[in-house]
Order: sequence, then structure tokens, then C-alpha cells
Amino acid sequence: MSSFTYYSGPGFGEQCRQQYGFSDACIIGDRMIVTGQTGMNPTTCQTAPDLAAQVAQAFANIGSLIERTLRQAEHPAHQAGKSGWEYVVKLHAYFVGLSAVRDDARALMVRHIQQACPHHPPLFTMVGVESLPFPEHRVELEADVWIR
Repeated sequence: MSSFTYYSGPGFGEQCRQQYGFSDACIIGDRMIVTGQTGMNPTTCQTAPDLAAQVAQAFANIGSLIERTLRQAEHPAHQAGKSGWEYVVKLHAYFVGLSAVRDDARALMVRHIQQACPHHPPLFTMVGVESLPFPEHRVELEADVWIR
């Protein structure tokens, strides 16, 4: 058994943990790793058809998951009024068919990063992929979080 502490969000996150055996986040010392969050609402399991709404939902999912994980862990970094994005140091974005939506995807990501992280410019990687595990998903985000 590992000494890492794993966490899952409610709804789809907990379902994945029970059915498939993987988690949404892991705290390792002063680092939190947040696994791929898509444009799916984790409570309703509904995914908006348009890319802009999926990117917005994926950002909301990352923020909620960071905050929830810090709260569950009773970590000192959990503070009322903080979004969790203050601690994001690297963001990875995977877009289905990136070459066809490159400019729109870049503009969406820049806008959401600037809104989520107004006081620091996190590292950022955007990659095109052939597909994601669910055919309606067009974007997936992962985050590396420094919680010291």
C-alpha cells in the first residue's frame, strides 16, 4: 500500500474510483496532482456540446477538486475565499482534433487561465489528441498544484 493520499470528487469521480479503481487527485507532500477533468458536469454526468462550455466546465471541475481535496485533507492551504487556482503551477490541456480548433482552443485557454490565475502565469502545455475516453469529450485538463 502506498503512503500517498488519494481523493475523488463526488458523483462521477467517486463512480470512477469504485468502478475503475482510479482517483481524481493525490497529495504527495507539498504537491497535489489533479487528474484529467473534462467538460462533463461531475454531478449530472452531462457534457455540453460546444467547446467553450466544455473548457469552462473543465476549469470549474479543476477548481472544485482542488478546494475539495484540500478541505478533505484538512490541509493548511485550504482557506476560505481561495479558489485553489492560486496554487496551480502547471496546466496540461488535451484537445481532440486540435489542428481544426487551434486558434479557438488557444484563445479559450488563455482567457480562462488569466481569469483563474490573475496573479501568476502557470506553466502551460496544450496538446492535440485523437480521442478521449468518452466520445462527447473534446477537452481534458490536468493540473500540478504546489500547496506549501
